[in-house]
Amino acid sequence: MKELIAFLIGCTALAASASAAAAELIIPRGTVVFGETDERITSNERKFRVGYPVDGHWGKDVVVDGHTVIPAGTPLVLRISKLADNGVGGRGGTVGIMAVSVKAVDGTEISLHGGYDQAGADRYGLARGLSYLLWPAAFLPGRRAVLDAGTVFDASIPADTRITLPDEALPTLRLSDVPDLTVDIIYDEIDQREGTLPLALTLCNTEFTREAGITSVNGAKVRSILVTIISSRRGEPCHEFTGRVNLEALRKEFRPGINRFTVTMGERQADVVLNVEI
Repeated sequence: MKELIAFLIGCTALAASASAAAAELIIPRGTVVFGETDERITSNERKFRVGYPVDGHWGKDVVVDGHTVIPAGTPLVLRISKLADNGVGGRGGTVGIMAVSVKAVDGTEISLHGGYDQAGADRYGLARGLSYLLWPAAFLPGRRAVLDAGTVFDASIPADTRITLPDEALPTLRLSDVPDLTVDIIYDEIDQREGTLPLALTLCNTEFTREAGITSVNGAKVRSILVTIISSRRGEPCHEFTGRVNLEALRKEFRPGINRFTVTMGERQADVVLNVEI
């Protein structure tokens, strides 16, 4: 009888241990995430200082093994990392923000690495051109740098982070690390005179299709912008494609700074980040 009781206690302990293990999840090091600022920041040193907090939020759900570990809209801890006001002589201002941390669904504080820098336009050329006629170049100021509310930036999680899932969450077996869709910009082939943005697409674990389009920009749904497939190669389990997107159609949706757009191919989606000067 004593042996039976000891056996049952052992089984209970093992079950409790397995249950505890199943309730934990690791957010992998290097996970790339997107955030947005909630307020307008400028390089005006009378209003802002390095180290000042900046309001911001998470731009998109972070999902690991089928579980949302950081929901979209979660507040972010941001700080001003760089600040220099515009000056005389045509010098433009600079302002930068850094992502500090965010809380996961269980309240775990997760450190972040990344942010965004913005420089105001210098006016050196204008100063040189006008100084002989209108005003000495030394007294012509540059422009202040501005980060508007809604500025999109990327950051990453620098270390494996263990969190605890809610009690009702079910453990998920991850069978493959191969993403269903990846999209990369082919920077070496960008030709603004041609007016298109070249893309390389890899579609895995699903049926072959040539239908692709951009369905959202900076988290907002848009009327699908066609990705024209130029070449394709069937494979197993992945198919490879090259395609092009009309830049003018994208320009209408973009804003200055970092932009994030979502490519949809079949039922699969992938995010792409592009820094834009308009």
